Amino acid sequence: MKKVIRTLMIITAVFAVLIIGFNIGFGNVMRNQMKSRNVAVNRINQEISDAAAESEASPSEIISDRKAEWQNTYGNSAPESIVFIPITSSDSVFYTSVDKRCAVCSIYGKDGKLTGFVQYAYSDDIFQRIKLAVNIMLIVCFALLTGAVLFIHFAVFKPFRRLSDYPERLARLRDIQKLPESKSRYFGKYIWGMNMLTDVLAASSHRIHILEGEHQKLVSSIAHGVKTPVANIRLYTDAVRTGLYSDTGMSSDIADKIDSNTAKIESMAAELMTASEATNDGYDIEKSLFPLSELADLIRSEYTDRMALLRIPFTVECEGSPIMESDKYALYRAVSQLLENALKYGDGSGITVKLMKQDEAFSISVRDMGELLPENELPYVFRSYWRGSNAADKNGCGIGLYVVHETAKALGGSVHVRRIEETSEMEFVIFIEQ
Repeated sequence: MKKVIRTLMIITAVFAVLIIGFNIGFGNVMRNQMKSRNVAVNRINQEISDAAAESEASPSEIISDRKAEWQNTYGNSAPESIVFIPITSSDSVFYTSVDKRCAVCSIYGKDGKLTGFVQYAYSDDIFQRIKLAVNIMLIVCFALLTGAVLFIHFAVFKPFRRLSDYPERLARLRDIQKLPESKSRYFGKYIWGMNMLTDVLAASSHRIHILEGEHQKLVSSIAHGVKTPVANIRLYTDAVRTGLYSDTGMSSDIADKIDSNTAKIESMAAELMTASEATNDGYDIEKSLFPLSELADLIRSEYTDRMALLRIPFTVECEGSPIMESDKYALYRAVSQLLENALKYGDGSGITVKLMKQDEAFSISVRDMGELLPENELPYVFRSYWRGSNAADKNGCGIGLYVVHETAKALGGSVHVRRIEETSEMEFVIFIEQ
């Protein structure tokens, strides 16, 4: 709150200086304007008096003849209206104007007698209206800025301080208590997303604990399961080596036992291989209806800036905005894996993503330029732990495309790969049937 008060004090001081400075400056301008007007009125009145004394023309005629000349000579300082008011009575005359926009001066004839008055009038003073408008504008700006600072403090900064340490607690798993729901248009969606992340992390943490237990059981089971056959094989080989079983029939029996124990080990190895190829990408499929353009926008938002930094031409094309029923985020993860592969194995000449509807299915194509995989390797690219001949000097474990394949399969679709030799491109296409 101290920072807010300090900010408000600074804003108040700045606007006070602006208002005071403007009024002082404007006052100087007005005083200069009044001086110019007084000079113009005095000179014009002197000209009228001199001309009336030297000629037979009346002041009204003199004013009519010279008004245009005075406008050119004095510009904005010249009166807009000059009217002669004659005196027809010999009685004493008192004439004045209560309007500050007018000046009244006496005119004397040849004999030195008062012949009348000249009224010099100016139209409504635009400067006063400008002064009032600017002052009102500054006050309104001050009020709006003060209100904005207070609103941002109470509606944004203050709630955000209460939420700022939550991601750290969540990352460290010190506290996974959900945030209280809020209807705030600024933090409502953020709180909803953080609570969803809390659920995901809690489920993942629980799953990790279960998998760790299963892992320990598996390792223990394998260790005990392999230990006995290996020990038996060692005993039988030692017996054969020392000639303990020299009889031909007994040697044949020993060989059968060694084969039996070897078969057990091979069976365990086969089970391990089967388990290693089981699908377990850690994501639950949640289908919903969404425009295909939303998936295109999500891909653009996550990769456009990154591609620009890498100076790789990147295009995301989406034909129309048909409605798709699938898991948008699972599809994004699959496309993201294909894009990561394109970055890793492509030559940086360009990457193109194209999303479109084809009859009763949707297709998502990812193309990149670079080294083409041999035709005879294409049938194996979606196998787990398989790596192509172009991956010898690249980091990885050969699981990425397998996850893409299993994700597409879980969504009721498939993924395919082809070489485009004309343009030296590799293309991966995900088909999702509806």
